[in-house]
Amino acid sequence: MWRNTDSDDFNAHRRAPRVGIELPVRCKHGAERSTVILKDLNQYGARIEGLEKLRLDEPLHLMLPGLQPKMAFVVWSRDRVSGIEFEHALHDDVFQSLVSDFAIKHFREGYPPKSPPVRHAA
Repeated sequence: MWRNTDSDDFNAHRRAPRVGIELPVRCKHGAERSTVILKDLNQYGARIEGLEKLRLDEPLHLMLPGLQPKMAFVVWSRDRVSGIEFEHALHDDVFQSLVSDFAIKHFREGYPPKSPPVRHAA
């Protein structure tokens, strides 16, 4: 089943605006493992590109950098592009870290890079 995502009605149901991101991540889909491109991220979900034939509510596991595999469910799918919702929202610090490290440059303005830890001489 596919849902039309171009309508204003669909965009009005998003809980948070999405940040443009281009991040290749490993994905486990059923018994298959592949690489998808993670795009348009927010704390609740993302858009992915690279998998065909996804069904609504189908579970996926994404291997996000520095995290345990993250379960998500398909909320819409068209061609090789799908919207997913995370089983559990990303923690604020994790979300900000992903954005500061991987967001498309013009989306980073509201999310400054992480500061390196301050080290003091002994």
